Amino acid sequence: MEQLLELAKHAALEAGKAIMEVYAQPFEVYTKDDDSPVTQADLRASNIIKEILKPTGLPFVSEEDLPPDRSQFKRYWLVDPLDGTVEFVNRNGEFTVNIALIDDKQPVLGVIYAPVTNQLWYAVGTHCVCPPVTQRTHAVRPYTVLVSRSHRTPEVDAYINKVLRPTHPDLVIDTQGSSLKFARLAEGSADVYVCYSKTKEWDTAAADAILRAAGGKILRISDGQPLEYSKKEYPNPPFVAWARIS
Repeated sequence: MEQLLELAKHAALEAGKAIMEVYAQPFEVYTKDDDSPVTQADLRASNIIKEILKPTGLPFVSEEDLPPDRSQFKRYWLVDPLDGTVEFVNRNGEFTVNIALIDDKQPVLGVIYAPVTNQLWYAVGTHCVCPPVTQRTHAVRPYTVLVSRSHRTPEVDAYINKVLRPTHPDLVIDTQGSSLKFARLAEGSADVYVCYSKTKEWDTAAADAILRAAGGKILRISDGQPLEYSKKEYPNPPFVAWARIS
């Protein structure tokens, strides 16, 4: 697994270089069939990651490279080559490269790379490595709830007011793009992320592996159970991601 992790980290870093090359110049934005944006950076990053991971012999599933059927894949790569394309297009720097290894329908390895800040979060099994931050204590910061910068919905605010605010009346809400929200939970600089927007398995898989290793969790709002992977369809249901509860 350590060799797979090193390969995934290398793939994320190389994809990040390609993304930044596109980011540094004018680029075209195209619209996919589901009305989501895509750029040359998405496509270049996906191809780079696929090529680097190819020697593993494992199936490759990417947002930009979907197989017609993955039902027979017990172990495979699940990749979002550029998570936060809207943030990339808006040039606010809040986008990431996400690489996960799925084994028996569970994310067991995850890498998140933020090219703009050159920060890398990764985990394999129960071992998690995050960039260092100030030790989390409620004495130095308030209870922090994260919401999407570009995809916040009324349901998110309703959940915060109904479920979180009664026990944390002084909570603060912070906006963040892409998987950086999960990274902040893993490193301990925020407490919870509420999501009702449309996400897919590749949006959460790497983050799920990292957050689990850091002692956190991602749970479906409907029944409080963990997110499922290798489903027949890729969309996730609404969920809440929690940092480690100390």
